[in-house]
Amino acid sequence: MADILVIDDQDRTIELCRRAMPEHAWHGPARDWDEARALLRALRRRVELVLLDIHFDIPDDRLLGLPDDREPTERELRRARRRQGFAILEALRRSRPDLPVVLMTSRGEGLERAADRHRAEEYTYFLDDEALDARALRAQVGGILEARRGTERDGPIYWGRSLAMRRIRRRLLTLARGRLPVILAGPTGTGKSLIARHFLHAHSGRGGRFVAVDLSTLPRDLVAAHLFGSVRGAYTGAVADRRGAFEEADGGTLFLDEIGHLGEDLQRMLLTVLQEGAVVRLGDARERRVDVKLVVATNEDLAEKVRRGEFRADLYMRLNPAATVRLPALRERRMDIERLLDFCVEQAAAQPTVRELAREYLDRQGLAPSPGGVVVRAVASGAVPPPSGALLLLFPERTMRLLRGHPWPGNLREFAMTVENALTLSIAEAADAGPGPGGAAADRPDVVQVRPKLVRDLLLATGTHAEEDASGWAVEVRVRAHEGLNKVAQDVERQYFTRLYLQERGDFAAMAKVLLGDAGGARKVQLRFNQLGLKVRDLKERIPG
Repeated sequence: MADILVIDDQDRTIELCRRAMPEHAWHGPARDWDEARALLRALRRRVELVLLDIHFDIPDDRLLGLPDDREPTERELRRARRRQGFAILEALRRSRPDLPVVLMTSRGEGLERAADRHRAEEYTYFLDDEALDARALRAQVGGILEARRGTERDGPIYWGRSLAMRRIRRRLLTLARGRLPVILAGPTGTGKSLIARHFLHAHSGRGGRFVAVDLSTLPRDLVAAHLFGSVRGAYTGAVADRRGAFEEADGGTLFLDEIGHLGEDLQRMLLTVLQEGAVVRLGDARERRVDVKLVVATNEDLAEKVRRGEFRADLYMRLNPAATVRLPALRERRMDIERLLDFCVEQAAAQPTVRELAREYLDRQGLAPSPGGVVVRAVASGAVPPPSGALLLLFPERTMRLLRGHPWPGNLREFAMTVENALTLSIAEAADAGPGPGGAAADRPDVVQVRPKLVRDLLLATGTHAEEDASGWAVEVRVRAHEGLNKVAQDVERQYFTRLYLQERGDFAAMAKVLLGDAGGARKVQLRFNQLGLKVRDLKERIPG
């Protein structure tokens, strides 16, 4: 069961939903933004989804989006009523940017672009047929709730809690079961190979092998033989018949990394294999049937390469661009940093060398490991939990600020390596120091602190760390159309104030340090925060716990 809020000036939608989906708790309908805001505050974090109408026939004084400095014209009033749902969505996004919203209309407005611009999760057109409308809404509501409550991790893959990542997981699960190719796009280090091996192949239901080929590392003159196989004498050094990657992956999954590196001739050969479902080894004339689930990865824009004539359009279409899944950069997932830290510490602690190092430290401190063996857990800022037999790796607030503020150009790969290095070096330093506290307090030898300087040095060693006063603070914002440039600027300002507030866990002094270079400017920052219409009580609940 889920708590779902309906914002609509009519009763039809909520009555339809209550009949079609009685298992959920339906709230509303809220007739305008003031009623919606009051219900959201009363229900606090219980609301998991909003259904929002577009057209509102309500009194003038309850409409959003009208001029503040003069009486609105009749035309402006008609437009505000016709697009009131978008104005409500804009207001909703200021306090609850991650709350899924389904836009609804029966008037034929073009919702597609507006839904993208306003970050609506879904949109639906009512057909004035109760059975069809109920079926469409039930499918959309079920899909969004399933994604929202989805799995946070799969083996070595961390999806996180964001709805965007859980929707990616749900889509990949569907694509894994089909026979068509899948394109994994996104920056280097976002986990494309992990997802191909441990998720797409694992959920494909195929009994064959998983075979991975990194096309960027193979000599150009050996790529064809590596992919399609060769017979003896096909080229200098071919002393025996050899199966290629397609044959090795028959009945399973073939993962081609950096597909954009494939040359023109090899693109033609790959297209032929995908069209015919058969390979011909170099130097041979016989076709060999292959049944392969193909997954390709790229950090380039293949569509742009097609436009530039650098990638075959027919091969691109055969690779099924409609099934492209883009994996976001880590800087787009900053709200996941603390839980990702827990995940990476757990993954690193599973390595035999790290486990042995942790055991050595515990032995020197005279501490017994947990009943199930050596357990290492991360503690990010906050209060240190009581002793439990685990070795606690404490990341104090200053260390966490370094991790949250780093741009992570190497994405998940860089983050995981940094965490493993920090874990290893911190435990090693504490072990070498001999008996005595390794962490925050003399009476807690089970706590080992990860010093800020250690993390800074690790980031400097990668060559990706810039000094704070030189690089500033980076955040991605979405620029959306408004009636005036001042409103556009305020919308952008609200977005980065919200992100910074959450990153600094509601500490206005820390926000002032980032924005003004002086923690003493906390009052100025809080005043601007209030002027932008942001509310502490709305944002406090979103601070990662």
